[in-house]
Amino acid sequence: MTAIANLRLDEARPEDRVHLLVWETPNNGQLQDLAFRHNAERVDYRHHLLQRHPPNQRFLVLHHHLERELAALKTLCQQVSKPIILLEGFDCFITYLLSRPNSPITLLWTNLDQTRKLESRLWILLPPALVHPTWDDHRQQRITSH
Repeated sequence: MTAIANLRLDEARPEDRVHLLVWETPNNGQLQDLAFRHNAERVDYRHHLLQRHPPNQRFLVLHHHLERELAALKTLCQQVSKPIILLEGFDCFITYLLSRPNSPITLLWTNLDQTRKLESRLWILLPPALVHPTWDDHRQQRITSH
C-alpha cells in the first residue's frame, strides 16, 4: 500500500491511458493536498455528468450510453489545463451499471482498459470493492487510510 506522500501520479505509465487510484475513504483535505502536490485538477464525475445532460431529457439511462461516457472522459482530458486529472465520483457510474440487469460493466472495464491517447493523465478514484479484478496492477495505486 502506498502512502499519500509517496504517490507519483505524474510518473504513471503509459501516460495516455486510464489509471486507478484505489482509496476507500479519502477526505476532502487529503484530495486537495494530493491535487496540489501533483498539479492535478479535481473533477467530480457527477457534476460533470449533470452539466452535459440535456435539460429536456428526464432520465440518464447511462447503461445505454457507455460510448458517450467514454468519449466524455477523453474530451475532459483535452479540456483541462493541468497535466493530471483526479476523477472523483465515478463510483456512482460503476455502481449504477452493477445494479442493472444484464449489466454492461465488463464492457465498460474493457473499454476503459483499451482507452488510449488521453491528453492528460487520468486517475479514476475508486474504492477497492469496485475495482475490476483483472485491472492491471501497474495501472493502479492503492492508499490505505489510517
